[in-house]
Amino acid sequence: MAIYAIMHVLNQFLNIMRGEYIEHPLTRRRITSSGYDYIHQALNDDPAIFRQVYRMYPDVFRKLCTILREKTLLEDTRFICVEEMLASFLQIVGQNTRYCVIRNTFGRSQFTASENFHKILKALNSIASDWMAKPGTGFVPSKIRESTRFYPYFKDCIGAIDGTHIPAMVRGRDVSELS
Repeated sequence: MAIYAIMHVLNQFLNIMRGEYIEHPLTRRRITSSGYDYIHQALNDDPAIFRQVYRMYPDVFRKLCTILREKTLLEDTRFICVEEMLASFLQIVGQNTRYCVIRNTFGRSQFTASENFHKILKALNSIASDWMAKPGTGFVPSKIRESTRFYPYFKDCIGAIDGTHIPAMVRGRDVSELS
């Protein structure tokens, strides 16, 4: 048995010396469905917990996925669905989660997490002008508008989501589609 092993090693060495390269099969990470299973289980579990993690309720999340599929070029790939891409994006943005945590949560590589983050970001950027409107003068909340303490600092803000002021809002004709 040892003689055959030594002969095999010598044969490979001679092949290398002659310029004949030995092909080794590529080892690839096994394709898993753990991310798909994770997000679909999360969508069907407690909506309050889903909202804490992803900053929106499951029905709004599903509608946003539908909008992304219909209005952008974003679609499910052979190995990952739009829901999983959006969930990882929302965790990164909403929870300041690192790619290595997304890798462990969804069972994907850090490269895949990064690629999907940028796909979702581009898709959201492409529909932002259609779904978001810049605030006008009449959109400042009365609590801010009537306060000499707050108005100089928050005059251009339209409201707060989790304590964060953002200068954008959904247009009136599109409000019913999101809610």
